Amino acid sequence: MSLQMSLIFAALCGEMITLFSLVCPIPHPVRVRMMHAIEVLRTSNNFKIGVIFTTILLGMQFMDCINRLKKFSELGNPYFGSFSTTNQQIAGSLTSGQLASKFYAQRNLYLTGAVLYLELAIWVVVGIVEKLVAKETQLRVLNSKATSDEEAEKYKELIRKKDVDIKALKLQIDGLQRAYDSQTPDTHISKDD
Repeated sequence: MSLQMSLIFAALCGEMITLFSLVCPIPHPVRVRMMHAIEVLRTSNNFKIGVIFTTILLGMQFMDCINRLKKFSELGNPYFGSFSTTNQQIAGSLTSGQLASKFYAQRNLYLTGAVLYLELAIWVVVGIVEKLVAKETQLRVLNSKATSDEEAEKYKELIRKKDVDIKALKLQIDGLQRAYDSQTPDTHISKDD
């Protein structure tokens, strides 16, 4: 039993380290390599079989712990006597063997539950980080498309031409305004009115 709990505790520590490395702020190239390694693991049939096998074993142990704890809940509160007529309950508490068994069942329940929960959390976080890496890669590609000097000169020339057109249009508007003002009768109306 201690070997089994050591393996579960090692799996719990491994999952915590994996989750920490996924959410830790690391440089983009390292994160891309990490996501590539995770994708290789996802496509590996041996890894899939190992994860499914481990999940099933931990699920079975989790359910076994729940069933054991149900048995102790039927015995009543372990510290105070109950009003049932069993000999152990009249004595006022559970035996030390029953208390130890209940403690081990609770410990196993918490550890296996944490391992199963972290396994689910890792897959969710991997999906989120994959999307983050994809969006960051797209952003880097868009930022790396620097405009060439020819394009910059082309646009500067276009801006100069538009400035000349705007000046000519302003002169034309002023000329039209003066012509309009000269054709109106004695009242002088400026364009500001």
